[in-house]
Amino acid sequence: MNAAARNDTPSLLGSAASRKPVVLVVEDERTQRMILRAALERDGFAVEEAVNGLDGLRAFESIRPDIVLMDVRMPGMDGFAACAALRRRPDAERLPILMLTILNDIESINRAYEAGATDFITKPVAWPVLGHRLRYMLRASKAFNELARSETELLQRVAERTAELNAANAELEAANSELESFTYSVSHDLRAPLRAVRGFAAMLKIGAQALDAGERELLERIFSHTQHMSTMIDDMLRFSHVSRGNTLSLEQVDLASLVAQTIKNQRAEYLWATIKVAPLPSARCDAGLMQQVFENLIGNALKYSAKKEAPEVEIGMDVSDGKNIIFVRDNGAGFDLAQAPTLFGVFQRFHAESEFPGTGVGLAIVKRIVERHGGRVWAQSAPGAGATFFFTLGDAAQIAKRTT
Repeated sequence: MNAAARNDTPSLLGSAASRKPVVLVVEDERTQRMILRAALERDGFAVEEAVNGLDGLRAFESIRPDIVLMDVRMPGMDGFAACAALRRRPDAERLPILMLTILNDIESINRAYEAGATDFITKPVAWPVLGHRLRYMLRASKAFNELARSETELLQRVAERTAELNAANAELEAANSELESFTYSVSHDLRAPLRAVRGFAAMLKIGAQALDAGERELLERIFSHTQHMSTMIDDMLRFSHVSRGNTLSLEQVDLASLVAQTIKNQRAEYLWATIKVAPLPSARCDAGLMQQVFENLIGNALKYSAKKEAPEVEIGMDVSDGKNIIFVRDNGAGFDLAQAPTLFGVFQRFHAESEFPGTGVGLAIVKRIVERHGGRVWAQSAPGAGATFFFTLGDAAQIAKRTT
């Protein structure tokens, strides 16, 4: 077997490595091998030779050629068997293999492809075509190898990123679990002294006849403030539950039914208020969470308009840019829009507790629920001119991103 120079001229592929591409010629006829060698070396290839399929497999082990040119009909192991054997090797999976077949030998051509040949060329060989074919196959092989490397690198990065995300999710789950335990602990620890204070106040109240008017007023304040703090704890727990990001239970929900139920729940406290409800659509959402949105928005509208001579609340829908915009409007106290940036914060209030009771958590809950549904919420208002709260819900794809 003749050794060919491997590093004396630049690669025809423009590789940074300075060497000729090596062709392993597997051909049993000596004269044909000599002709192939001369033609290929003239074309700028380095050539190695093997006399049959088995010899070609041994040569591949030591040479590791860039491309193989293999005859079909050879004694011992023919070209079909040798090609199939090479293809079974992991290091020859993408090796370009060009088979030499007799002109119009369709059966051999089909068998060559079945054995794993990259392409074929017919005898007698057109020498200029052979060189072009080999260079094309080498360029294609290089492109496929680069693509395979890129794919491997991409899969590696995806695997690393997935591992990072899994670790982050595990940390988040642990943090959520700790937060849940902390919230439960805080609420339990806060309720215990509250119960004690209320208990002691109740004992004092039994003997309230001995107290003067000022002392009785202080006692009532104790009861009022402990009740307010208890309500704040309940609201804090509700907000924590909504914010933990539990999976949404999505279904097609009739929003009109949710509004009707909300009005039924709150109507008894505001019998004198006029409530107008326009037709509302159905929407894909979590019915329980969306009920909380309407309870907070309609409840606020009734509360802040209750001191008007003719309190009025309107629930309806506008359409803008193809999106449904639900609104709840009142003619109540309103607020200065300059305060809007803090409107949806936790425990944010624009009115005194003595004027309008509440903890300032309701709108924060509304914002969190709406955002988890892929939507947004905003308001328009002016002092003394009522307020309108608007919200949208996202489409199915946006909501799906927020359901886990």
